[in-house]
Amino acid sequence: MLNQNASFWGPNGLLCTFRGCLIRFSSLTLLVIGAFLAAISHPHSARACPVCVTLPNASLADHLIGAEIIVLAAPSAENPFSFAPVKLIKGTQQRLERAPEIPFLIDSTTRAAFRTDPQMRILFTYGAVNKDAAGRSFSRSWKRIFTLTPEREKFLENLEAAAKIWKPGDVSSPERAAFFVHHITSDDPVLRDTALIEMDRAPYSVVQSLRPRVPKDQLLNEFRNIYRISFVPVSIRLLGLQTGDAEAVSVVRSRYPRALRSSGGYVYEWALAGIEVDRSQAVEAIDNALKMKNRNLESKRGLIRALADGGTALPSLRGQIVKVFSTELNSSGDLALDIAIVARNWNIAELDDQLLAMLENEDTDPVTRFVIETNISSNQ
Repeated sequence: MLNQNASFWGPNGLLCTFRGCLIRFSSLTLLVIGAFLAAISHPHSARACPVCVTLPNASLADHLIGAEIIVLAAPSAENPFSFAPVKLIKGTQQRLERAPEIPFLIDSTTRAAFRTDPQMRILFTYGAVNKDAAGRSFSRSWKRIFTLTPEREKFLENLEAAAKIWKPGDVSSPERAAFFVHHITSDDPVLRDTALIEMDRAPYSVVQSLRPRVPKDQLLNEFRNIYRISFVPVSIRLLGLQTGDAEAVSVVRSRYPRALRSSGGYVYEWALAGIEVDRSQAVEAIDNALKMKNRNLESKRGLIRALADGGTALPSLRGQIVKVFSTELNSSGDLALDIAIVARNWNIAELDDQLLAMLENEDTDPVTRFVIETNISSNQ
């Protein structure tokens, strides 16, 4: 979908339309359009599962990378129910002294663990994940990360070295995704979940290029545990990538056609998995699903997004996918915005005439007009 780093604007807040005229927008209008575009292009915006519990916006890695202070803590000598830093891993002693005390109390389970292993240590971070352009943060807090183990200690060392080449906050970095791929099958559930969250956030084309190998049973187990429901979407997409596993392919082929017909939850994920295993045949199935009567708009948007992400990862399918988009534009203008964004990202002009026709319709909303006009002007 839309590249959120792309800029549509010319100098001084001017927008160049396909007609060559210049329109000045107020800062409020720019803010509204920008917020709307960010919302529709969010990686998870098309999910149609009403009971899904979403994964956290900030991953464990975000907290570790963005922390101003990282410490190992143990029970305080003055108060056995409170934590006190015993080793400074990141930051300065002066900054640690200025920071507030660790606010978490030691519960009975953790106290018992400390009695069993007095050398046990808990890792905490202090700082804020969200920062402004100048790197300033305004909501610093302590966060309990995990109990330190040899494997997690090695993970911390490797993460510190690897993160030096990543842009802060850039979850789309291929290098970042490549680092976490190696932890998807970790025996440590904390590291495994961290890797799954990172795969969920990374662009599908990046994950697809890495071809992570994950045991089919590990992925299917996520479907059977209601407490793991937030990991189901990424597990479906990863299942589709196990094309070297005949059983995994069989599971995808048995489930994605039913998901396309049902308009139920995870239609985007199953459609994308279907594209991965059946390529052109799956695109045809999605085309037929889009033509179903009484299909709700959110479900159709999920199918369009699957075609967009599938075509981005597999350029050989774009010609067939563009024909599906053309058919959809002929039947309805409801998804004109979604399709215009894909056309812009793929830098194609085959749909220009149909998109231009949308501008003649007075009911076409301003944001759709903006994206269509910008797309057309870039193709001229």
